Amino acid sequence: MSGTSSGDDERLSRIPEQMKQEAAGIGRAVGDAVGPKAEDIANRSKAAGAEAVAGVARTAQALADTVAPDSPAIADYVRGAGQKIDRLASDLRDKKVGDLLNSAAEFGRSQPAIMLAGAALIGFALSRVVKAGVAAAPADGASNANGGDTVGGEG
Repeated sequence: MSGTSSGDDERLSRIPEQMKQEAAGIGRAVGDAVGPKAEDIANRSKAAGAEAVAGVARTAQALADTVAPDSPAIADYVRGAGQKIDRLASDLRDKKVGDLLNSAAEFGRSQPAIMLAGAALIGFALSRVVKAGVAAAPADGASNANGGDTVGGEG
């Protein structure tokens, strides 16, 4: 009996290792299947984010130009901030997604308070962009649904 029990124990002890190997194989297969799609989505998001950040930089430049006659010191400060934001947009365009994530994680470890404040600011800005996009979508659909005619009883 002890021979049979020993053989069963040996087979049972190998089950966790087999399960680990199967799980690793499944994980690799899923990663291989999903990885390119996720990378494509991340790259498109990165490009859109870079354009949004570049837009903020252009807005800062325009604001600096507007306030320069009345407040040159504020204009210089805003212009400097705009240049830093523009460099961020360039980094977003030029770096790979993995490099950006590593940089963000490193910065978050070294400056957690700034990272938290930045995340809150970005979240607020993104919510405004999404709200503006959602509000604009029905307006576009309404003008197309009317075939370009004006509403209000004309014709």
